[in-house]
Amino acid sequence: MTVLPVGAAAPLAPVRGASAPQASFGELLRARLPAAPEARPAGVRLLEAVEQARARLDGALAQARRGRTFTAGELLSLQGDAYRAGQTLELASRLVEQSAQSVRQAVNTQV
Repeated sequence: MTVLPVGAAAPLAPVRGASAPQASFGELLRARLPAAPEARPAGVRLLEAVEQARARLDGALAQARRGRTFTAGELLSLQGDAYRAGQTLELASRLVEQSAQSVRQAVNTQV
């Protein structure tokens, strides 16, 4: 079980009457805990990286369709992002393939 670090608590504001909306304890706890990317499985982080790269490239293509011109440095950066996204996607597909093969092998193994 992973234990998440807890930062210093912010001081609570004084209650000024019952008319102010109250957040539940769970909402307050989730708002104060830092997002821990290491708590998510590696496959999820990998797919999130692929999705973020796709969104960046889609945004750049949309800007180009609207008539924006890019500098040589921006185009090189986009090319690097596209290459990195392709490599990440290839790695993700290999990961899925290996996982499926392992499950297939485990199911077919006689005990």
